[in-house]
Amino acid sequence: MNDQATTSPRLPVYFDRMIDAFHAGHAGRHAHLGHWHPSTSATDRPTGLAAAQETLNDELIRMGNVQNGTRVLDVACGFGGLIQQLDASVTDSELHGVNIDDRQLDICQQLRSNNDNVLRWQEADACDLPFADETFDTVFCVEAMFHFSSRKRFLDEAHRIMMSGGTLVVTDFAMRRPATLPAFCLEAVLCDGYGPWPDPWCSHGTALQLLESPAWLDLQHVDATSQTLPSYHYIVPSDCDMNHDPVDPAARSAMLLQWLHTNGHLRYDYLSAVARESQ
Repeated sequence: MNDQATTSPRLPVYFDRMIDAFHAGHAGRHAHLGHWHPSTSATDRPTGLAAAQETLNDELIRMGNVQNGTRVLDVACGFGGLIQQLDASVTDSELHGVNIDDRQLDICQQLRSNNDNVLRWQEADACDLPFADETFDTVFCVEAMFHFSSRKRFLDEAHRIMMSGGTLVVTDFAMRRPATLPAFCLEAVLCDGYGPWPDPWCSHGTALQLLESPAWLDLQHVDATSQTLPSYHYIVPSDCDMNHDPVDPAARSAMLLQWLHTNGHLRYDYLSAVARESQ
């Protein structure tokens, strides 16, 4: 395993809002963008987003080809939404979720299997996973990798804990820095509400680039940039516009992410790859 600092991790500000919204009954178990098929419009707040988030999970579950009687891990499991959908899809399986935030794990602990699966939750750092080698058949990580200290270290850890021939399924923001705007300004706004975001411009490689290595086979890539773009209709406050500072750091970061996504500086990737046997 990788050596990590013992200091408490920094958690994104936007999760404070989401946790409060969940407990108030204003948000569900999904903590990521949604997926709209080309023929679907983004309307009917808030159920439109919730349905689209479930669709995104369905797309990833399909890519993972999860079978009955297997062991699955969701890294940075949020409020357990993906595990809940997996529980409805398979039986006789172990479904594990890890997160660095005990508040999110407390929410996950409320879930019970409806399909003879075992649900397990554990606090853990994605770059130092507390599992033995070759433990899991499938590993997921949905819209969280950009928070980790290193994409590469996480992918190395994922490979270590996966069975040979197991499937990894992840999503990633692949962002290109706009040439006309100062990088430090953009990074400050992103990290203020959505940080930690150690490598926003993927200078050490996107997940797609890092998975193009001898450790992985059968790499599949879906560019879901246009399918995820309607999500901001629900995420960015309706009274926000680019000419006025919304003050709230989470809203400010969401506005910037929307601008990057809309203007071609952000690609949203769905990726799957098969773990090659370690030499």
